[in-house]
Amino acid sequence: MMARARTLAATPSPKSVLPRAAAATALAILAATLVGEARGAEGANAGGLLPVPAFTIEQGEVVSADMLTERHFYFDPNRPLSVLTDPARAIGREARRTLPAGKPIPASAFRAAKLVHRGRPTEARFRMGTLTITATVLPQSDGGVGDLVRARNVDSDRTVSGIVAMDGAIEVSAP
Repeated sequence: MMARARTLAATPSPKSVLPRAAAATALAILAATLVGEARGAEGANAGGLLPVPAFTIEQGEVVSADMLTERHFYFDPNRPLSVLTDPARAIGREARRTLPAGKPIPASAFRAAKLVHRGRPTEARFRMGTLTITATVLPQSDGGVGDLVRARNVDSDRTVSGIVAMDGAIEVSAP
């Protein structure tokens, strides 16, 4: 009987296992905290200024410098961000969707500003050497700088294709 009592006492009871597990977890948390403090500035205080809308920017609005401000956010500088980090990449571009004030701006939130709008008369230019021919056309779709757009000539009813220029005209090349 006596030997049996010693065997039971040597086996840990479930009550004594629980505090050991809690102590091990606490020790792991403490070690992680100390490692984080040892890293210093790159760990706990990482982050920086990111551009954010100063007020809500509606879909389709072209962004100007006074529409943006900067706000401090915490993030890991060693990992790539999916938000805008340089305000110059937003200025002069059109918002694809509504951007709430004070929130980080997704990198995909902008597109080139649309200079040509579907159904709105615009100028088409054909150039060959010193010869320039202009005509009024109705674009079949919206387009920004460098986009290929089809347009219908108002006078001849023929459809032409061209590339949107910086001034909003459509540059047509020879067929």
